[in-house]
Amino acid sequence: MREMRGGLSGFMIFLACIALGVAAIGGVNSVAQAISAGVADQGQTLLGGDLRFQVNQRSASDAELGFIRSLGAVSQTSGMRSMARLEDGSDQALVEAKAVDDAYPLYGALETDPALPKEQLFGERSGVFGAAAPDLLFDRLNLHVGDRLKLGGAVFELRARLVSEPDAVSDGFGFAPRLMISGQGLAASGLVQPGSLVENAYKVRLPDGTSEARIKDIKTQAAKDFPQAGWSIRTRSNAAPALSANIERFSQFLTLVGLTALVVGGVGVANAVRAYLDGKRGVIATFKSLGASGGFVFTVYLVQILLIAGLGIVLGLILGAAMPFVASALLQSVIPVPAQGGFYPGALAMA
Repeated sequence: MREMRGGLSGFMIFLACIALGVAAIGGVNSVAQAISAGVADQGQTLLGGDLRFQVNQRSASDAELGFIRSLGAVSQTSGMRSMARLEDGSDQALVEAKAVDDAYPLYGALETDPALPKEQLFGERSGVFGAAAPDLLFDRLNLHVGDRLKLGGAVFELRARLVSEPDAVSDGFGFAPRLMISGQGLAASGLVQPGSLVENAYKVRLPDGTSEARIKDIKTQAAKDFPQAGWSIRTRSNAAPALSANIERFSQFLTLVGLTALVVGGVGVANAVRAYLDGKRGVIATFKSLGASGGFVFTVYLVQILLIAGLGIVLGLILGAAMPFVASALLQSVIPVPAQGGFYPGALAMA
């Protein structure tokens, strides 16, 4: 330890290489687990229910709908892509139309600006239905609240800006801005025809306290009772599979980048150790002249290097552990799910 009293001036690069490499690996995995924890914690809101039954290009049959409604409160949404155009036909844009019913949303809250009750937001007035859209569509078509659009054969008035859609993640990543309307408005548009690419989702709010085992049994029963339904069934524990898969792939990629940085940093570590030992030649010679064996000298400097490496690892782990808290604030505007700040020892252990 006396050898280290002179400080760590010769080991700053050594410390930086190890600390940054460990922080990169531990931090990336911690952030990934924080986002996954956020998805799991808000599964009901993100899915729009405890269970989601989706059928494509058709509506659920009476028997299927009866089974779904026997489980609890149900909300139906319908989604499809179409072109929305100005009333005078001077401009148009592709939109992801989403029709909702009076029960929507079963979990969470639909936020608009200005905040309006659903009847005022989507209801029909003199043959014109209401709609809400995000800023992207307003900007793309140079629209303002109160302006009108045509979707299919129906006219819609943009009565509010869409601020937050609680179950947007469960619908997948859209290729166009959302246009939220009522089910009656979608029917009036005439866009739903045999063969139309429309997705009908039936979201169920189960009684409070329903266990995951019970949900699994319901899913199994649905597959058994309706083998020809062809529906996709998702549960609150798997609310956003596409997002979870993307997070996992991104985490693996950044972990590989961190490992690469750590390997490259090994060159800096080797150079720092070599430079440090070159500066200690006089001390080593003194040890030898006093009768110290080569093994003793080797052990002295090995212990020093290991202690400093341990310090670098600890610094890296501290930085990595802090990243979920930083990410929870920085990623809110980037991803629709808040990262759940916390301590994730499993992720740090990988570093």
